[in-house]
Amino acid sequence: MNKVQPIPIASFQSCRHVIACCVISTLVLIGVGCSLLKRGTEPVDTQPIPLTPVIWFSPSVTTADVPYHDGCGEMKSLVLGDALVSSVPKKLTGVFTGVEAQSQADEPIASDGVVEVGVGVRRIELAVQKQTPGTYPAAATVGMEMVFLARDGTLLFSKKLEGTGRGTVTVGEQSCQVEGLEAIVHGAIDSVTSGLAQQITQSVPIREYAARRETWVPLASRPRPSVEPSTAGGVTSPPTAVEAEKKPTQVPLSPTGEPAQLSFRAIIRDENRDQFLQPDESLTVEIEVKNEGRGEAKDVTVKAEGKAELAALVPSEVHLGMLQPGEIKRTSITQRVTASQEALHGELTLSLRTASPVTSVTPPKVFYFGIKPRGMDPALVQDVDNLPKALTAFHQPKAVIISIGIGTFREEQVPVVKYARHDAEVMAEYLRIIGGIPGERIRILLDRQALARDLEDTFEQWLRKRADRETVVYVFFSGRALVDGGTGAISLVPYDGALSEAKQLYPLTRLQEALYRLPIKRAILMFDVSMDPSPDTGLAGIPSPAWESPVSDARKDVEMWMVGNRSLQEALAYDEGKHGLFTYHLLRGLQGLADVDRDGTVIAGELCTYARGQAALVAREQFRNKQEALCLPATGRGGMVRIHPVARGHNPKPVSVQKPLPLPADSSVAAPNPMQIGP
Repeated sequence: MNKVQPIPIASFQSCRHVIACCVISTLVLIGVGCSLLKRGTEPVDTQPIPLTPVIWFSPSVTTADVPYHDGCGEMKSLVLGDALVSSVPKKLTGVFTGVEAQSQADEPIASDGVVEVGVGVRRIELAVQKQTPGTYPAAATVGMEMVFLARDGTLLFSKKLEGTGRGTVTVGEQSCQVEGLEAIVHGAIDSVTSGLAQQITQSVPIREYAARRETWVPLASRPRPSVEPSTAGGVTSPPTAVEAEKKPTQVPLSPTGEPAQLSFRAIIRDENRDQFLQPDESLTVEIEVKNEGRGEAKDVTVKAEGKAELAALVPSEVHLGMLQPGEIKRTSITQRVTASQEALHGELTLSLRTASPVTSVTPPKVFYFGIKPRGMDPALVQDVDNLPKALTAFHQPKAVIISIGIGTFREEQVPVVKYARHDAEVMAEYLRIIGGIPGERIRILLDRQALARDLEDTFEQWLRKRADRETVVYVFFSGRALVDGGTGAISLVPYDGALSEAKQLYPLTRLQEALYRLPIKRAILMFDVSMDPSPDTGLAGIPSPAWESPVSDARKDVEMWMVGNRSLQEALAYDEGKHGLFTYHLLRGLQGLADVDRDGTVIAGELCTYARGQAALVAREQFRNKQEALCLPATGRGGMVRIHPVARGHNPKPVSVQKPLPLPADSSVAAPNPMQIGP
């Protein structure tokens, strides 16, 4: 029998010692590993950046507010300007060794750079039952952008963020006032400013720029540029030219007699960015001039020319003084439109002048805009949002509706299209009710839902699966389009599109080709679009927008195109009707007013002719402007699609009265002929 040998105590203690050492070593290694992992997520440097930049707030910050509905359902607004202006310096104080707040109207001061601040998205999510006291959840979103510019104008940092604040608000029994909303909005402001401050703290280009601080050349004294006072009242901030200091390594000494080479860019923005000025709306002109030549430019001046009233919106001359080789100067002018300027319209030209020899003449910049007059009483304008009644005699179960409205864009530099989203929503509902079209055959794309891939999928996949020889396709598009400077080709701008990136746009030819491949009965297409030229294209030489395709004549019996704006200009927004001008009159026409011959049916040719004429009339009489629509196929080209019925039963014939028709006073003016509406 084997006997169990006793384990020596010394040996057991030794093993226990080894195990303990292994455990301790493992814990140490785990701790070191965690420390290393944690260290990898820390910012590159948490020390304040040794710079003292100037903070400039754009007018979008100082005039910012956010709308919401109070407990009685009335629209209110909460002012954000003061909170934004106070929050940004507090957050940046810990980022830099010092900051200076400065208005663009102030005298330029020596600084280590500029932090430009703008505000974008402002939104309150609050659903309060009307006249029902209680506590309700609420959320606020504020979007901001910060840009850091070095002393020579070099862009070192640019970031856009959104911050959100959440909480609850209270509506009292005796008041419609919403209590507690300010704290939620301030929470959103604090969130976005903290996020941007952290992003700047971690910016490697800014820290590298600060490390080169000792190599900078001291700033010379900066004389304030002289600007002739404007003859129009209401200037909110006089212009200031900001000289960007040049780096010694980048700017060669100017040989005697070498010419200068000047380039400049200019941007004119109205407050709501619809390119129409309204009384009491602010207008901002931003100008940047650069000397890219080897010689200095003396007495550099930007001259403004136009109609007397239009030229009065900005100073007739803005003096920038001398520009050394490689130097940049900027100026910003903000002015408020007065009520006495309601009838203005036309163009404004900005041209560059200098007393020094130049290698080439810089072409002038031409801006087209108008000033909306005070509109007629909205109570006198028919509300087209009152939807028509369903018509049992006009069901189109095989029809398809595609309605797209893109009024805002991911790229904030793309101008807003007012009422585009609302236009698409209401038009889709009109067509659905009038035609009795099933919901599964309707696709509506609004703003963020209308990405480039969404347009591609809708026209090239979704539509193809629902089309046959009995299908009638209704397409409505309200938004923005780009016109190629060489060919006139048109591209629709999706939500994620940019005017400078052709690859992010949706060419109209792709839509035309997709329709051409479908075995459909009819296609009725309605476009209420603002037309932009491709970047760096002169307006003088750009061809007309190419709405007609090479197969347009062959498709004249199938496709009807109703284009509200055939030219390079902004499509007018009709504030009194709460729609785009052309869309408003399309909806009025569908209500029955387009039924010229009073046979109880609105046909495609009648609808386009009515909307085209009414839009042109209102543009001329109320906007002192011109908007010319396009109907394809045109009258007289034999297009059978022009007599396709699109609505019925809204404008019956009046009771006939046996009465001789009076002759027109002017026999040279022909009476309306309903036969001109058809093919």
